[in-house]
Amino acid sequence: MSDNEEPQTPAARSLRQVVGALVFSGKTALSVETIRKCLAETPGADEGSLSPFATVAPRDIRDALADIQKDLDRLDLGMELREVAGGYRFQTQPGCGAWVRGLLKQERPNRLSRPALETLAIIAYRQPIAKSELEGIRGVTVDHIIRALMEMHLIRIVGRSELPGRPFLYGTTPSFLEHFGLKSLDELNELDPTLQRSKSSPLPRRPKTAKTEEPVEEIAEKTTGAPETAAAENTVEEAEATAEFTPEPSAPEH
Repeated sequence: MSDNEEPQTPAARSLRQVVGALVFSGKTALSVETIRKCLAETPGADEGSLSPFATVAPRDIRDALADIQKDLDRLDLGMELREVAGGYRFQTQPGCGAWVRGLLKQERPNRLSRPALETLAIIAYRQPIAKSELEGIRGVTVDHIIRALMEMHLIRIVGRSELPGRPFLYGTTPSFLEHFGLKSLDELNELDPTLQRSKSSPLPRRPKTAKTEEPVEEIAEKTTGAPETAAAENTVEEAEATAEFTPEPSAPEH
């Protein structure tokens, strides 16, 4: 090779190779449709030519993902391909967590408090839900917990109720699905069939009391995969007054 010639980048040998590279490079879990769109829009090596994978069907992408997972299981490399939040991502196997945390110099993350988990579970199963309904079910005020869960990006404002005052409605985020390793909200029914995500069977309500939840500082401020929580100074009402409404996204294609 002469000095003027640039080294040639070897071409991808298979669809599985390209799909694996895309999932590895994605900042979040990649849906089959996102992968298909990338394959369709990426040009070929020659100017003006199409990529050899431009016309790949979603079924072929799913087959490639399944082959990658089989290889990872067979090789036992400490990694796995998981379908979460309507997409696919690589992650380390749970049994390797202690060594990964040691390498990254991270302590074992604290768990959410029981009140925070109960509130999050009600939101997940009953969303969209207003704060007043949450407090009616739990029997306590939930201002601090809602604020903490929003700062952790586990819940968000998804709309407004038709009730007087048009209170905000809360729902879970894609980060909630990624954190708990769920493909979609439909999997919640499989985890606990007694709490079907349906308005027809309301959850039992606790007696209304004047009790309030513990302050946000006592709620675990970090969870696996969730960003650290900054110290909060405003009440939920103040946060709601300035919060930007974001419509709930449609479910990604599987």
